[in-house]
Amino acid sequence: MKKKIIALLLAYNAEKTLEDFYKAFPHSLVDEIIVFDDASSDQTVDVAKRLRLKVYKNNYNLGYGGNLKRALTICLEEGADIIIDIHPDGEYGTNVIPLAISKMKGGADLVLGNRFRSTKGALQSGMFIWKYVVIKFLNYLCRIVLKTSETDFHTGFRVYSRKLLKTANYIDNNSGFLFSFEIIIQCLYHHLRLEHVPIETHYSGSKRGATLKFAVVYTLQTLGILAHIVLNKLGIKTNRIARLIVGYPEKM
Repeated sequence: MKKKIIALLLAYNAEKTLEDFYKAFPHSLVDEIIVFDDASSDQTVDVAKRLRLKVYKNNYNLGYGGNLKRALTICLEEGADIIIDIHPDGEYGTNVIPLAISKMKGGADLVLGNRFRSTKGALQSGMFIWKYVVIKFLNYLCRIVLKTSETDFHTGFRVYSRKLLKTANYIDNNSGFLFSFEIIIQCLYHHLRLEHVPIETHYSGSKRGATLKFAVVYTLQTLGILAHIVLNKLGIKTNRIARLIVGYPEKM
């Protein structure tokens, strides 16, 4: 039975990049492309409509995770079996999509784009060196705590299976960027299949990386979740993990 594939584009003030991204996107590989606008102040919605894309605009800014939760729920309601989550700002290359879809059809439940295993590495693509160091450090800690060989937990390119989203309680996840890390934890907790694909990135201008302030906040939030996981593995149950996965297994 043919799987329905929907690409969701989370957009915020993307009027300058959306059209070029859309033209470069491999349309033939998906059944539908939907734009989810998080209350942009520019003409993102008008550009999307001109391109004849289905578009949903939030009445107010929901945040990255909030917008993504709404988008995933709508895609599931539309009957999606595979959901591609890629930013319409050109930061992530679209040439990896065929491989990602292949892995999903082969049984993967969550596919992550790995920026550090591409032919052209993240640093060569323009990522700030301080951001590179922070991400590599977080990835190292995550591999140890989560006991997985995955090497890029904080990437913005993801492909979700219907099975994962019907299994994980993603609605209660963080409404900020931490959502993306929490869904990985849920995938591993439920013993679903996590895979990665090497992805090319293009960092330039404002897309060279998050601000230092944002990086510090996100790092502390990630460390907080890892600490709670360790406590739960030691038998000290915490509400943070209970909310996320309703208990944590002795062995992952």
